[in-house]
Amino acid sequence: MRGGAIPLLVWGFILGLSMALVTIWNSGKPVIGFMGGFAVLITFLTALAFILLRPREAVRRGPPEPTGEPRAVPTASYGSVLFAVGGASLVYGLAFGHFLIYFGIGLMVVAVGVIIREKVFQRRALRRWRESPVTPGTGEGPAARRPEGD
Repeated sequence: MRGGAIPLLVWGFILGLSMALVTIWNSGKPVIGFMGGFAVLITFLTALAFILLRPREAVRRGPPEPTGEPRAVPTASYGSVLFAVGGASLVYGLAFGHFLIYFGIGLMVVAVGVIIREKVFQRRALRRWRESPVTPGTGEGPAARRPEGD
């Protein structure tokens, strides 16, 4: 993920400031400070894991470096929207009734199926592009970029 550690670092600093203020405000209850400190620690450790696993991409801002191959970038993912609505329904169901829990789980299962279908279609489109011949007249296409020996 491009720049994935940057938001976590910013969030960690915001959490640290909030934790300091809450700890000072509730000076008689050290457990609150420990809980806030744990949240800050986990946030910074997650950012550190991103930086250690992918050092160049974790702190780099902006779009990915250009390549000759197309990237499948969906303009809209209905599966992710369904998954979010299902998760929200599940959480509301904890407070308002079992029907919403079952409805949310069902939506999330359907959403996972939709996301898998979207990924399959993206891979199929990329495979077709790689296998397509050179476009006549333009000299463009994946075959134009392949060396002669392949």
